[in-house]
Amino acid sequence: MNILNGNLKFKNLSLYANNPKSILIHHAAAKHCSIQDIHHWHLEKGWAGCGYHYLVRKDGSIYSGRPETSMGAHCINYNSTSISICSEGNFNNESMENKQYSALLELTAFLIKKYNIDKIYGHSELNLTDCPGRNFPLKNMKTDLAVKKSSQNAANSQIQPIPYPGYLMKMNPKLIDENVRLFQKKLIYKNYNLGKWGADGYFGKYTFEAVIAFQRNNELLADGIVGINTWNRLFSN
Repeated sequence: MNILNGNLKFKNLSLYANNPKSILIHHAAAKHCSIQDIHHWHLEKGWAGCGYHYLVRKDGSIYSGRPETSMGAHCINYNSTSISICSEGNFNNESMENKQYSALLELTAFLIKKYNIDKIYGHSELNLTDCPGRNFPLKNMKTDLAVKKSSQNAANSQIQPIPYPGYLMKMNPKLIDENVRLFQKKLIYKNYNLGKWGADGYFGKYTFEAVIAFQRNNELLADGIVGINTWNRLFSN
């Protein structure tokens, strides 16, 4: 993960006023904007500068805003106890694409681990607002992060590999299969992108592409089918 420096100049910013206990998710309510744009908007409000700690842009790039140690300016009553992540876009009117979603998920997972945080909120869950937007994939995000954490915990406890279920698993977006969900969770743990739906048990397009990528990276036949060789390699560690 590459976090780009926004190179912002703040006014009268306290550097040690934040004690992160949760992660707060926002949208910019603007179809296109940079970290510099947000910084300018917030300076015009008379603030110290950009109120968010991070901005995730539509192309998947991540920019730093306020230092994590500094109190934010993004959610009343939670500014001194949270890390704030803003996503470029207005998700009342648009939907998030995979590049942005994957970057947002990666950044959030990194912060969860860094601060040992398990509380993630959309702005509207804490304040009277429509942020981060009715189309924002907040529910899927929380599910994917929980799956990732569960997979990490399972790996850390050195659970024995799950045996191959005995049949080929192929792309079929209309059929739900708990064994598909199992290998989807493992792919997420290994940092393969399954799109915004995550480990839903359906073998759709994004799961197919992730399987292909995994097979290529592990010198297996890249046919997008999960057979015994792909399954055993996936669950070998």
